[in-house]
Amino acid sequence: MSNYSSIEWTDTTWNPVTGCTKISPGCANCYAERMALRLQAMGQPNYARGFELAIHEHVLGLPLTWKKPRMVFVNSMSDLFHDEVPAHFILKVFEIMRAASQHTFQVLTKRSSRLVNMDKMIDWPENVWMGVTVESADYKFRIGELRGTRAKTKFLSLEPLLGPLGIMTYTGIDWVIAGGESGLMHDR
Repeated sequence: MSNYSSIEWTDTTWNPVTGCTKISPGCANCYAERMALRLQAMGQPNYARGFELAIHEHVLGLPLTWKKPRMVFVNSMSDLFHDEVPAHFILKVFEIMRAASQHTFQVLTKRSSRLVNMDKMIDWPENVWMGVTVESADYKFRIGELRGTRAKTKFLSLEPLLGPLGIMTYTGIDWVIAGGESGLMHDR
């Protein structure tokens, strides 16, 4: 499925994979999990299993149907580099992104080790921006792993920023998003 996005740094989302599992503190209050459960309750077929990982081959070609260039956030409802997403499917997603060269695709992962392991298999298109999430100093290693890839454009998502990052160098990083957690209900 795709829809226009209220995320201020992108135009559209494209979710050939939905669902995920938590791997770090930045996942504790996952907006995608809350949204997936809402979509499941509304009967949306791609969320029939709620937030369990699901691959949606039927939406792979969707960006090829969009004529007007868009900034596309890939898998806003999952992590493309999740261990349970088959490597051949990840490579299919990259083939579609290459073919839909009128768009710019933003891929974001917390699973930078798998990204590094797959880097040599990926034929990196110019129109793909690759990013990692870094929520505290404990996860700065993801930046080094991102830098080690052959992605043409590299970005950081420093959100939800849960703790100090310490001294940072942005060499080799093209773009940074920063922010705290949003959409949480707090007890008073």
